[in-house]
Amino acid sequence: MATTNNSIIVAMVPFSRFTHVNQLFLLARLIAFHNIPVHLLCLAEFNKDLKQRLKGEYFELAKNIHFNDIFLSQDECKRSKEEDYDDERVLPIMELLEKQSESLQRTCLELSMNAKKLVIIYDSIMKDYLGDVHTLPNVETCIFHSGSAISKYSLLRQSIDELNVTVVDDHEKLLKQMHEEFPAMDSCFPPGMELFEKDLYEWDLNSGEFMISSREVEGKYLDLLANAKNKKPLWALGPLHMLLQSHHDSTSKAPRHECIEFLNNQDVNSVIYVSFGTGIKLSQEQLNELAFGLEKCNQRFIWVIGKGDHSNNNDNDNTIELPQGFEERVKGRGMMVRNWVPQLEILGHPSTGGFLSHCGWNSCMESISMGVPIIAWPNEWDQPYNAVLVTNVLKIGILLCNWTHKDKLVTSELIEKSIEILMNTTQGEEMRKRAVELSNKIKSSFSPGGVTTKEVESFISYITK
Repeated sequence: MATTNNSIIVAMVPFSRFTHVNQLFLLARLIAFHNIPVHLLCLAEFNKDLKQRLKGEYFELAKNIHFNDIFLSQDECKRSKEEDYDDERVLPIMELLEKQSESLQRTCLELSMNAKKLVIIYDSIMKDYLGDVHTLPNVETCIFHSGSAISKYSLLRQSIDELNVTVVDDHEKLLKQMHEEFPAMDSCFPPGMELFEKDLYEWDLNSGEFMISSREVEGKYLDLLANAKNKKPLWALGPLHMLLQSHHDSTSKAPRHECIEFLNNQDVNSVIYVSFGTGIKLSQEQLNELAFGLEKCNQRFIWVIGKGDHSNNNDNDNTIELPQGFEERVKGRGMMVRNWVPQLEILGHPSTGGFLSHCGWNSCMESISMGVPIIAWPNEWDQPYNAVLVTNVLKIGILLCNWTHKDKLVTSELIEKSIEILMNTTQGEEMRKRAVELSNKIKSSFSPGGVTTKEVESFISYITK
């Protein structure tokens, strides 16, 4: 039953990267379904894209979702959407956030003057750019963590000496089992991450925190996080696409994507899906090895090349060069796509039997929720920790290469072998069975009285109380 309370406003402050914005946009739809007005405080270019999506299949929620543009110059808007998380670009990103700060604070103040209660949900990266809005008498704040619980807990373990750690737990066993193979923070993140984690750990002016995760997937790590902080509520709200389907699953009238037509003509579990999100760029040498690996494995595949599966920009990436004659040699068996694809629909198709992935958290949650096992090829940030979860904890995937060898070229032979294991061996079939079992548990958690249903009810209660 939808809740009516016009004295409450929710403001969402995402980090200016598509995957972060998209997660909070999905959450905005969930909150709007409960008849609570939600304001998205985004760069104008992001809001323009989101408005178009709202006019389409989500039009029924338009009255409760509002867009507050944070204006910057055209060049800065473009850069904010295209910047990647590498050491050389961290400073420009921080400069960009500084330029948003004044506008964000002013908008939050204006919204607080029009509400009995303003709940500000902000990406953890945005904490220092909201000024002192949390001190306003009618404002409550909630932190959004875009990554997984295992990555968050692992970073805390490496950053906080006095962390409240259970003496014997599964994570301790995992650390002993993996030794130096367990990802070190300085091998995944740029300098300064330890200070960021310490500062966030000591921050005590928020009312709660949440992650796009599931207790069926990361229950132990969510408990370890809650125990380590021992302060405010920590909600697991995910996978968001399943939450939304359980509330208002609309039927899209859009034409079927060519990838789906391709999958419709394949056998069950016969296709390997290959995608590395929006930020990962392979060198030409590495791209060639991947192409040769896909060619030699003799497996049917869909390969998203270039900007990846989550980008809203459909422009082709003309800098990509495939090996000469490759497309002709795999014609009919493989499909190469250079723009956006419906990733959820691909992962949910019966013909998709595996996912070769960079292990971004969105991709992991989508694959797990659809019961598709993963070949993990992590690249940076939280991805190596997500790969550990998939391969060593959940045991629904295999690691393409050891993280300690991350700077070495991954050969076509290794790629071919990994695909063969996942798609055509008993070991791969066992992973697939475990993935399907986990998917079924996630789906059951959305039933009345289920663990995710209770989590969502608790979160909405926090907003409306």
